[in-house]
Amino acid sequence: MAVAPKKSDIIPAQRRNSILELIRLKGVISVHELAEIVGVSLPTIRRDLDWLAKTGAVQRSHGGATLKTTPGTTFEPDYHIASSIAREEKAAIGKLAADRLRDNQSVIFDSSSTVYEAAYQVAERGLKITAVTNDIRIGELLAGNPSIHLLVSGGSLRPGSYTLVGEPGTSFLRSLHVDVALMGIHAINESSCCDTSLEVAYAKRYMAAAAKRVIVLADASKFGQVAFFDAFDVSDKFEIIADHPITPSIHRRLAEKGATVTFAKNKGGSSAG
Repeated sequence: MAVAPKKSDIIPAQRRNSILELIRLKGVISVHELAEIVGVSLPTIRRDLDWLAKTGAVQRSHGGATLKTTPGTTFEPDYHIASSIAREEKAAIGKLAADRLRDNQSVIFDSSSTVYEAAYQVAERGLKITAVTNDIRIGELLAGNPSIHLLVSGGSLRPGSYTLVGEPGTSFLRSLHVDVALMGIHAINESSCCDTSLEVAYAKRYMAAAAKRVIVLADASKFGQVAFFDAFDVSDKFEIIADHPITPSIHRRLAEKGATVTFAKNKGGSSAG
């Protein structure tokens, strides 16, 4: 019989992910409470919080920490940190996005930890699709499924991520015509979606332009934020899937643009707008 590891045996990456999830759930939490729940010493927790603060994921407060709520327009967390936040919410969003797909469609899978959850669902269901992605992790996931015809865009690997950027991927994306694009995004304001990198934003723009239908996958923390460069404006071909209701003013403005907003946490997904 396998013996479960003690809390103190958890590797630093897993421990920091747990700390991030606790901070996200509680909003603000003390060093002492973190140490008790995680099961490590106060100095270890302080070192972990210092490390997370340096990455920009959290903001230290007196005796504790909070999630950083007002990052700069070019701030982007490490992929492993970003993917560890709101994991259940991202899984629910991905599941609902996969529900939108059908056999024999062509689908773009944008490079995103939330889109990865949709790709996982697609692979599990054995949908027969043509898949295009600029994410090598998503590509690896889909490559193992014989029912999926996979194309990877090409380009150079962006540091700190699984995203391919630049040529020949950019020209390839500009030449596509697909049924659906599943898109991740860094920030959504009242009329547009934007990202921290020019290269990434341009790739997202070409993906959105290539698709008959665009489904943006974004947990609620992405709404009401801005990032460095506009990727695309929303329109009536857009559906935005969030994890729970968003600010009414943003919801109203997106609906005015013709976009449908759907909440994955509601039973079966509740759409409005």
